[in-house]
Amino acid sequence: MMARRNISSILLLGLLMSAASAVAVDDGGGRSVFATGAGNRALGMGGAFGAVADDASAPIYNPAGLGRVQSKGFQATQTTLFGLGFNEQYASFVLPHWKFGTASLTWRRFAVDGIEQRDDRGFLLDDDLEDSETELSLGYGHAILDGDLSLGGSLKFQRQSLAGYNGSGVGLDLGIWARPLTLAGVQSDLARNLAAGFSVRNVIEPSIKLIQDNVPDPMAWRAGLAWDSRLSDGIAVIAAVDVEKTRDMDSRLHAGLEGRILDALALRVGSSDDKLTAGLGLSWRGLGIDYQYEDNHLGDIHRFGLEIRFGPTVEQSRQAAHDANEAAVAQRLEAAFALRTAQEEDKLTQDINQALNSHQWDTALTLVSTMSVIQPEHENLSQWNATCWRGIARDQEKAEDFTAAAISWRRVLAIKANDSQAQAGLNRIQAENDRRAEYSREYKTRFNLALDAFARDDLMAARDGFKTVLLIAPKDPDALVMLERTESALIHQTAARQRLEMEIEAAKQARLPEASSNQLDDPSTTAATALILDEPAPPPASPSKDQLREISEYYRRGMVAMDHGRPGEAVRFWELVWAVDPDHEQVRQFLNREYLARGMEAYAGGSLNQAVASWEDALRVDPGDMRAQGYLERAQQQLSRLENINGNR
Repeated sequence: MMARRNISSILLLGLLMSAASAVAVDDGGGRSVFATGAGNRALGMGGAFGAVADDASAPIYNPAGLGRVQSKGFQATQTTLFGLGFNEQYASFVLPHWKFGTASLTWRRFAVDGIEQRDDRGFLLDDDLEDSETELSLGYGHAILDGDLSLGGSLKFQRQSLAGYNGSGVGLDLGIWARPLTLAGVQSDLARNLAAGFSVRNVIEPSIKLIQDNVPDPMAWRAGLAWDSRLSDGIAVIAAVDVEKTRDMDSRLHAGLEGRILDALALRVGSSDDKLTAGLGLSWRGLGIDYQYEDNHLGDIHRFGLEIRFGPTVEQSRQAAHDANEAAVAQRLEAAFALRTAQEEDKLTQDINQALNSHQWDTALTLVSTMSVIQPEHENLSQWNATCWRGIARDQEKAEDFTAAAISWRRVLAIKANDSQAQAGLNRIQAENDRRAEYSREYKTRFNLALDAFARDDLMAARDGFKTVLLIAPKDPDALVMLERTESALIHQTAARQRLEMEIEAAKQARLPEASSNQLDDPSTTAATALILDEPAPPPASPSKDQLREISEYYRRGMVAMDHGRPGEAVRFWELVWAVDPDHEQVRQFLNREYLARGMEAYAGGSLNQAVASWEDALRVDPGDMRAQGYLERAQQQLSRLENINGNR
């Protein structure tokens, strides 16, 4: 019986000491020591932190605030209270992730030592007993709806030790944080400044039993509002108010104010249930030192703490992940572009070699011209061209068309100046021509100069040269034939250029949207039409917030379509993005690569109109793209060359 009374006296003394350390003088000791809060920043604002909750102390006031934490961080505080052997320790670590939310680990401990144990007669049995209460919590919070809503919870393990007796319990806290005006549809900076928070502490109540009875940590709820405003580039202010209600106890009012200067100096003042609080924070390069003062009924409290923030912020991590994804998509597109180019090159190489082996010189020459468009730096272009013209020259010699053969041999020499076969062929033809007719020195010189001009496709000079030859020898059959061929080639060249211009214009017209007069009034339609018609477009208006959200959604859908192998669908979404935001760099690159690849595939397949249309699209998206310009220019040269060849045969 005596031992029981001694133990009872110890428990009563420990309870009173704990109640004192918790500053719970108005609740009969029924309020847990862990309900007092922690974290010098929050305490300096009077504990009005339920709608702020954006640092490592968030699990204590509102675990939903963990979803707002931007940097990895650590807080720690060691405090001795009232000089009566009371002390408290607090440490919290937060680990945010841009995609998966924020996790936290928080440790708190309250202890009082120097407790005396006496028997029923007042004899001192022990003068240094200790009562300690410890709480370890694992928290999680996640922000959704563009950060306008956050949800969170904290699982807690509590333990108390007193005079050799131990007890433990498990609890759960839940919370919600939101920007109410933004969620209601108000889109403004002022609406984003207002935040609200609501949390319930001990949804599951920890219950600790030391000897006989379980003592629960009662449920409590906290509701708060906060206004966060940046007054200038270097000054920001937070004003907050919380109402806290513990079961079977009176409600408590918390209010606080924090001013931040250059994110380096913070001044805080607050009121916690009519007790004055204040605080000061200094931070530099992620290292912070915080001081908090409290005018407590039992005596002034001074707390000093350390805060460390490290690593990239959530936004920086999100941007890095976004950039990495962009780079991966760009790399895949570039690899696909290179693969398609290589496949077309391999197929053309096989077709060229097959045509050369079959002595199909005209077919081979056409294929070589196509290769010069797709891969102008191909190492075999000169060799293939020379082989084609050698074969053509031999066939012309067999048919005794010596003039055409001389032109063909000269084409070989234009490609390879030291080609012995071509030089020998020219010598044979020259000897035959000298044998058939006696030409004057002036006639030979002018005729050869005209032939050289014709071989260089300088048709105007060739025509003038052959006319001069006919002034010397009006009835010369070779000069008459060459003049006729030169004039025919000029006609074909002019017609080919006109036809190419008509095809390009037709390709442009085919892409003009069939729009009503109402559609033409739309800014995005007007800008797109002006681009197609090569007319100056009016400067685009800055996209609205709704348009920016649509752009983001279309861009995301395009990325998903490309990832799933649907490039046509991806291009349609990216075109919608580009029509509203022509400065979108990633979309410009993606569209440009896709149109270049489509043009090459169409060109290799013989669809000139489609190839020209695709390359025109590439230039519409990126007018300075040298590859698209080169493709169009070489396509025009090839068409003129083919028309010239057909006119000569």
